[in-house]
Amino acid sequence: MSRRFLRYVLLLSLFQPLTILASTVVDTQSLRLHFSQQGDLLQVEACFPGCRAQNARVRLLSAPQGMLVFTPQDMPPLDLERKTIDGSTVLSFTDAAGSQVRRWQIPEQGWLVSVAAQGVEKVTLTSGEQFRPAPASGFGNLLEQSRYLFFEGFGDAVSGVAVTGLDESEQVARDNTGWFGFRNRFWAAMIKTEAPLTLQPRSGAAVKDAWIDGQLDGQQHLYMDLYLGPIEPVALQQAAPELEDLMYAGLWFWLRWICQTLYYLLGTIAAFVPQWGLAIMLLSALVGVLMQPLNRIADRLQRQVQAIDSRLGPKLAAIKKRYKGSEQSERILTLYKDEDVHPLYSLKGLLGVFLIIPVFIGAFDMLAENIHLSGESFLWIADLSHADAFMQLPFSLPFFGGELNLLPFIMTGFSFIASKLHAPPALDATQQRKHKRNLVLMSLGFLILFYTFPAGMVLYWTTNNLISVIKTLWQRRSVDNN
Repeated sequence: MSRRFLRYVLLLSLFQPLTILASTVVDTQSLRLHFSQQGDLLQVEACFPGCRAQNARVRLLSAPQGMLVFTPQDMPPLDLERKTIDGSTVLSFTDAAGSQVRRWQIPEQGWLVSVAAQGVEKVTLTSGEQFRPAPASGFGNLLEQSRYLFFEGFGDAVSGVAVTGLDESEQVARDNTGWFGFRNRFWAAMIKTEAPLTLQPRSGAAVKDAWIDGQLDGQQHLYMDLYLGPIEPVALQQAAPELEDLMYAGLWFWLRWICQTLYYLLGTIAAFVPQWGLAIMLLSALVGVLMQPLNRIADRLQRQVQAIDSRLGPKLAAIKKRYKGSEQSERILTLYKDEDVHPLYSLKGLLGVFLIIPVFIGAFDMLAENIHLSGESFLWIADLSHADAFMQLPFSLPFFGGELNLLPFIMTGFSFIASKLHAPPALDATQQRKHKRNLVLMSLGFLILFYTFPAGMVLYWTTNNLISVIKTLWQRRSVDNN
């Protein structure tokens, strides 16, 4: 029996680090944490919306060497006292003299934990292989990136969030002024400490996992808050209000407001419909209704430009055919003056587009960072947070990958139909052909852009194109009936 037991222990040691086997485990409704005998945080498994929830999303955030490790490490194992105080698990690690070296406080709910540590020279925060973004092709790979984040200022005085990639060629040391850490698309590990730290994030083309060293000036007492959880506004707000700036970091504040408004609209719709895919389609329809005033302005401006194009087109063509160089320019300007048209009149049509683009950007970013879509299926789509992967191809194409994504082609098909139906009456036959050609080229451009994007994004835009086709058919039917 003793030999069998030894074999069993040896076999286990091949699959798990000995530190994990000897670790202290704390399970909460949101986290599963492993601590070493020295009070380091070895392993972090985060859940959303909760570890006991149906269809919980679970992510291992930590690296094999540990999630949060304190230096110096050459101390003997500490004595551990475990208590439950006001709904929180408290771990007190003490040395042989009875002095408290580490004290962890882990609430039963939420993703914010805290630690007080004595005699610390350096702290190291790292991520592991399972924290790495999912592989993606084409432009979809731009969304699947791990990034470092550094808050500038504390609490209500936060002035911004600096975001840098792990692949940055230059490694720059920073003095912490607030929260710091790293994130992928849906999860984050962030630290706040009031003690001044010199932060050294590792970066470079070969760096795949986040690694931040925080150096103190000599051995100090250190108190830290750690957020180890989802990029989700309610979770972030409950942990610390300023952490909500993690969402849509890098966008202007007014674009972030649009993202947040669309996020809550989608969440409200999802509370009443059985599937998130259907909620996205309904959101697209609702946004279309709410955008009607701006769409009318954009359409009116576009019609004005088209009317001017139709009126001036033959005259401009004649001038360009007959005259060259400076004389051509002078005659074109004279024509504009005689017709009372500003030379930059065509920009009026772009103004209408600029009214709509912010909402498009807001929907794009909101759907990209929406953890609720992770793992959610719809029709043939296995996961709305990734490309729809209708069929595995027997080969892989550069940029496009090795899967056939069907939804982008459906989106482009509706766009083609809309371009065929769209015939501005102000344009002559030649100009209408040019206009339709431009719409087709734009549709092909969107196909390339969206082909590798997450299915939730493509579904939103596909619904928008479908509504555009239905609206055009309805308008044409009304004209025919009159």
